[in-house]
Amino acid sequence: MKFAGWRLKFVLVLVLVVLTGCSLPTTPPPLTAAAAQQTLNTWNPTFCKVVKFYGFYQPGHSPGPTQVAYVSLVNPGDQLQKQTIFAARFELLTHPDGRRQWYLTSLISHAAGLSRRQGWDNLMEPVKEGVDTGSR
Repeated sequence: MKFAGWRLKFVLVLVLVVLTGCSLPTTPPPLTAAAAQQTLNTWNPTFCKVVKFYGFYQPGHSPGPTQVAYVSLVNPGDQLQKQTIFAARFELLTHPDGRRQWYLTSLISHAAGLSRRQGWDNLMEPVKEGVDTGSR
């Protein structure tokens, strides 16, 4: 009888461990500089090419996982190849099936002055995971 009570407790503990293990939040996938740069280079290749990737900034006021990348972009079709600094906003979104993925949601520049924002606010471009930056 004593052995049967031990097995019952073991099964209950095992079921609790499995249930709590399945409900623990997973860590978000990392957003790498190579993936962010490739996404910027491929979403609109006729307008934007990354010249320099400065790094990421995590704004503290945003409700979810958000990262802002500061990059210097040029228009490949422009004869002068004038570089402009842009803030590319990436947000981690959850699909209906529970899968989480980073998206490029905006690309903004204040090159014309602080009162004028230029760029795109309504982007929903998934971050590409490959590391092919097209620099062959």
